[in-house]
Amino acid sequence: MTEETTGNEQVAPATPEPEPEPVQLPPAGPGISACAAMAGVFMSPRETLPRIVEKRWPFALVPIILVAVLSLAGSWIFTSKVDMAQFVRDQIKQSKFASQMSESQIEEAADRAAQRPKWIQPVIGVFVVPLITVILAAIFWLVLLAFGNEITFGRSFQATAWAFLPSLITGVIFLVLLFVKDANAIDVQNPIATNLAAILGRDSMPKPLYVLLAGVDVFKIWIIALLGIGLAAAGRCRIRTAVLSVTVLYAVWIALRMGLAAIF
Repeated sequence: MTEETTGNEQVAPATPEPEPEPVQLPPAGPGISACAAMAGVFMSPRETLPRIVEKRWPFALVPIILVAVLSLAGSWIFTSKVDMAQFVRDQIKQSKFASQMSESQIEEAADRAAQRPKWIQPVIGVFVVPLITVILAAIFWLVLLAFGNEITFGRSFQATAWAFLPSLITGVIFLVLLFVKDANAIDVQNPIATNLAAILGRDSMPKPLYVLLAGVDVFKIWIIALLGIGLAAAGRCRIRTAVLSVTVLYAVWIALRMGLAAIF
């Protein structure tokens, strides 16, 4: 049985609706500090790199600046300690150009190198670090785009910059070597014995083979793994796909260097 309302009943005033709270916009990227990002790349890259790639691009300047400063320090100390004339003389004699040059021409080239201002090479090295990072980030970005992955250049740039963080360790080791060894005795192209080429020696094998063995390096493999994790997060793809892409590109680079080593 339904109840009927009478005309004498008073309608209760409507309860005013609460005012909506202001919309909270999500942050531009997950909250992670530079120090936490550095520690995370080394300790827990699978959890850290996906958070890093969501940050705005200036965050990538942190590893770039650190690597560039360490490169500047290493180059500056090396050029201060090394006998540049002897260094250039040794480099020429290790190349195929030595058979095409007379002893006087080699000495002339060595003297010109010795007279060059020592600050030129360190300063050039500072600009090389960000330039290489931008070029590699662009290559990875275009490759992943070509395979249909959703990736922006900014995310690729972020992943690339932070993946090269292990270069800080190699830079520190190089600085230590400069203080414990004769600078002229250091092979600047392969100063750290973390590959078979450095262990076996440059003179024990053909140059192309030396380049190949030098490419199979502990730190380079580490960087490839970090690139795979970071680019997979940046491109919303599987880590295996990203690692394979980086490995193929690196293999092409090694093959090009082997070809140049065979020629020169």
